[in-house]
Parts: sequence; C-alpha cells; structure tokens
Amino acid sequence: MITWMRKKWKEWQSYRALVRQVDPQNFQRMAREIRELAQLAAHVCPDSADIRMQISNIQHEMDRLDEMASQPEFRRLSTGKRLLLRQGLEQSKDQIIQAIEAAPSPTDIIQ
Repeated sequence: MITWMRKKWKEWQSYRALVRQVDPQNFQRMAREIRELAQLAAHVCPDSADIRMQISNIQHEMDRLDEMASQPEFRRLSTGKRLLLRQGLEQSKDQIIQAIEAAPSPTDIIQ
C-alpha cells in the first residue's frame, strides 16, 4: 500500500512539473528573457548588418511569441508541441549566450 502511494505521489509530482514547463506564462517569461539577451548581444557584438538583422528577427519573433502565449488558443496546443517549442527556446537562449561570450572585448586593458 505504501509503495503504491509513493508511486502515485511521484507520478503526480512529475505531472505537475510537466504542467509548469508548458505553462503559457513560462513561455512569456522565456520570450522576455531571450529578447533581453538579444538586446545585450546587440550591444556587445561587432557592428555588422548580418548580426543586426538576426538580432532584429529574434526580437520580433519573441514579441510574437509573447503575444501568442497570452491568447487562449496557445493552451490548445498539444503538450508535445509546447515541449518542443520550449526546447527550441532553450537552445536559442544557449546560442545567444555563447555569441555574447564569444564577442570580442571592447578594450585591450584588463579591468
């Protein structure tokens, strides 16, 4: 009986974690975070039209995602699709962070 209750408790915890991951508010938070990282990347990355265009596209897409996540239709997406979207957002975030880290230093003087 106790092992059955433990199993059910673990299942419920897993289910709640999944619900938190695919919550529309979580997507809005991630979109704002990625938009802020893109703005930071715009400041530290070298000036080139290619990079500026990519950053502009990222900001535009995050604005659209933020707007879409606030709509009731977003909740109708399957959990699998929302998990894939979340995974893609996490990869994008990691790529932006790597681009920021790879940017050349603005000065040669060690601070």
